[in-house]
Amino acid sequence: MAAALESALSGPVPSRPVLAGARDYDQGAMLTRDRQDRIDGRGHTVRELFTGRRYGLEHYQREYDWSRTHVGDLLQDLSTRFLEQWRADHDREDVAVYRPYFLGPFVTYPAPGVSFLVDGQQRFTTLLLLLIHLRHRLTDQEDHAGAAVLDNMICTVQYGVPTFTVHVDEREPALRALRAGRDFPVTELTPLAVRTMCQRYRELVEDFPAALREEALPFFVDWLLERVFLVEITARDRDHGWEIFESMNDRGARLTPLDLLKSFLLSRADKDHSALNAIWRRTMSQLAVTDDQAPGDFVKTMLLARYAAADPATGERIATAFHEWVRQNTNLVGLVRPRDYRVFIRDTVRPLADRYRALVEACSAPVKGLEPVFYNAANGFTHQLTLIMAAIGPNDSDTAFREKTRLVAAFCDLLLARRMVNYASLQSGDLARQVGALVEPLRAAQSVEAVRALLAAEVCGLEHDFGGLDTFGLRSDNRKQVRYLLARMTAWLETQCGQPDLIADYLGYGPSGRPYEIEHIWADHFGPYADEAGTPERFRVVRNRLGALLLLPKEINAAFRDDPYSLKAEHYRAQNLLARSLHPLCYERNPSFRRFVVRNGFADHFRAYPHTFGITSITERQRLYRALCERIWDPARLGLAAPAPAAADASEVRTA
Repeated sequence: MAAALESALSGPVPSRPVLAGARDYDQGAMLTRDRQDRIDGRGHTVRELFTGRRYGLEHYQREYDWSRTHVGDLLQDLSTRFLEQWRADHDREDVAVYRPYFLGPFVTYPAPGVSFLVDGQQRFTTLLLLLIHLRHRLTDQEDHAGAAVLDNMICTVQYGVPTFTVHVDEREPALRALRAGRDFPVTELTPLAVRTMCQRYRELVEDFPAALREEALPFFVDWLLERVFLVEITARDRDHGWEIFESMNDRGARLTPLDLLKSFLLSRADKDHSALNAIWRRTMSQLAVTDDQAPGDFVKTMLLARYAAADPATGERIATAFHEWVRQNTNLVGLVRPRDYRVFIRDTVRPLADRYRALVEACSAPVKGLEPVFYNAANGFTHQLTLIMAAIGPNDSDTAFREKTRLVAAFCDLLLARRMVNYASLQSGDLARQVGALVEPLRAAQSVEAVRALLAAEVCGLEHDFGGLDTFGLRSDNRKQVRYLLARMTAWLETQCGQPDLIADYLGYGPSGRPYEIEHIWADHFGPYADEAGTPERFRVVRNRLGALLLLPKEINAAFRDDPYSLKAEHYRAQNLLARSLHPLCYERNPSFRRFVVRNGFADHFRAYPHTFGITSITERQRLYRALCERIWDPARLGLAAPAPAAADASEVRTA
């Protein structure tokens, strides 16, 4: 770490102040209120830094989020430098002339009884974890004097209660458990930083180099305490510390955009920093339970949905540096006065993050009433989250949130389904522009009825319906879309007849893990169909038409894919209801299915094919599939039909 600086410390650490802007420190120029002032740095050993001092963290600091790789790299760097010099015949005093190692600069500002870490808490927290582990190892080797030295660096004990050198209230119970050699139980309610810290400690124990575990251990501890250095840069006060922090970490050079956005918002709020920091941390921690990337994705989606212009350049800017976009567009976000920053965190970010988490959960598995969200996620249609977040508000009731979500997701599902059967690709620029054009109107549509009216008008203006299904079939580039249509038809038919909804299984996301495949009703043998098809080319086209396809479990499909239709029809009897409808017995002693057929006007579409299934049968089946799709995605059924025009008042009728 900081390898470029090691050569500067090959001898004794300089006692004179060094400028933080010097090239060796590679931190960039630091801003101060008075550019005449110098920012001084001074080197300290690990022992000096962890003896008789206590460190606090500012609210604008990021969470402890070092990964296993970060901690492993630190262990590797330390052990490599130490082992290059240590020999088994050395005495402990020889460590005094080992080459030093530089762990980089850190920034503090003083307060009564504590030094606040403005920058450097990731390294300090990791060093604290390492010291705890080294204390346990020395104790195991019965080096109690060495363990006592480390214990005095790890914490101070007053009235039997330890206070740790890097002090954060929420971390203290976990650190007490680790110091005592116990595991700390973590749950979903445990703050993310504490969960991360405990996980890193467990991994540090596992990854601690074997070469340091026996006779080299006390030598390594001596070297770590006396020959590993950090340079402390001391700010005048909190505001000065913020300036240094911002200049060292701006533009995402070291912190993530999420970290920098949090620090910016808290720095502009004039009070309640502790409460706001707690709200932010709890909010992002709860999002991260579903996905590590969810907090950042939420902020990007919220900004695109509620505040930003719907153009590609703005979208790219937010995707790469959303903290910068907020800083430069505070008026668009409504951040004018200090109070606005507090309100933004409490009353906008927090409730919308809860809604976003519900949407993420609905993307991963069907949720009653929000099933279209799952359907769109299965199609990889991530734009739906932006549209939904544009339509909902932080003050919406649960009922309004769910209905707005359902309407927007159902519209997206309808749009995708129609495009599947009429366009070669779902990723065309036309689709992106159509979706982008809805963002601002959805923002303006405050009520459920306003959202419904807007989307109903959009449906009326759609260019295509399901007419493309008349000739639609399987191609080399649309297998996923064909499977999706078959899955939706199969699942909808079964649920309408009172059977369980297996859509997640049919789409490959279900708990059973059972894979489903597209089944060709015609076996892949031209000979039996030569008279009907005429040529091999036409045979392939007809065989791939949607009406000649089903969805079956992979093992069933493989077992009889080459059988003639007369044998396949018997196998279909035991499969899903759409496949079973090919067999005559499906229409006998099956009252729920028969009621469904009559109730929905499908009597002219559903029919059995007991012995043969030719081109005429495929054409009939194709018409059935179109009728099913038109019912599944019927705008009226989805609540997206435009209201019928009101009848003219008789008094307003004029005669010529």
